Amino acid sequence: MSSETRIYLQELEFDLYYSLEESPIDEVDKVLGLLEKVKQTKKIKFNIITNITENEYKKLKREISAAAGPGKFKIVSGGGAALAISKSKKLNFKQGSILVILYKDEIIRVCPYGEQGVKGSRISPFDFLTEIMNSKTDLFSDLDEKAFTEQNLRNLIIKKPSLLGEELEYLEVEVSLDSAIIDLVLIDKNKNHLLLEIKLDAKDRTIGQVTRYNIADYAKKKGIEPEKVRKGIVTLSYTGQIAKACKENKIELFIIDFKNIGYCLK
Repeated sequence: MSSETRIYLQELEFDLYYSLEESPIDEVDKVLGLLEKVKQTKKIKFNIITNITENEYKKLKREISAAAGPGKFKIVSGGGAALAISKSKKLNFKQGSILVILYKDEIIRVCPYGEQGVKGSRISPFDFLTEIMNSKTDLFSDLDEKAFTEQNLRNLIIKKPSLLGEELEYLEVEVSLDSAIIDLVLIDKNKNHLLLEIKLDAKDRTIGQVTRYNIADYAKKKGIEPEKVRKGIVTLSYTGQIAKACKENKIELFIIDFKNIGYCLK
């Protein structure tokens, strides 16, 4: 598939495979619930497959491997990342479900996948569907490009929350509410929960995504007072009236700034 091909989500078929015997049911249920929401929101087509013959199994594994050829995406587990194919070259249902995305009967993406040449990188079915759910675009190519890079930014914050300029600790990711999906939750030294939306480039519409967080619902689920919940956006850059809108809506804005300090000589 050419990188310039304009493919809309409604032109795709989403096939979700999992094993009734091997796949962790809690992980599968998360993906199934989100897939149903994406179907209603984006009008996509999907199939759930739990039983396949030995020949179908071999054909699926062969086609997945062919789709993830050189220079594309990585599907064999390694470097700490559990991907669609296990190290023993089997379909890796033990990690959860496998999402296969087809365009005109050709596989163009498989989740979980990793970025070629990036050790430990992993985009799960839930990650990719979350990007679809939260995006304003219906173009698959736009989502495909953004999913990995926003995941990278999230992972960077998980590993080093101090990048946000205060004493914070990682709590959890991908918290599903009726109103939205929260990318990342950190906790501060006063036990306040900081709910974060991760964006490479925050735009005015990002504010709308954060204001949809149902704080009362979240607080009730976590057994805390609503006053103990903070909302924020983490981004590399922003446009429009983001800063002003954040202040008006009591949303904290965190800008991750990478600086060139020149050569570092010993």
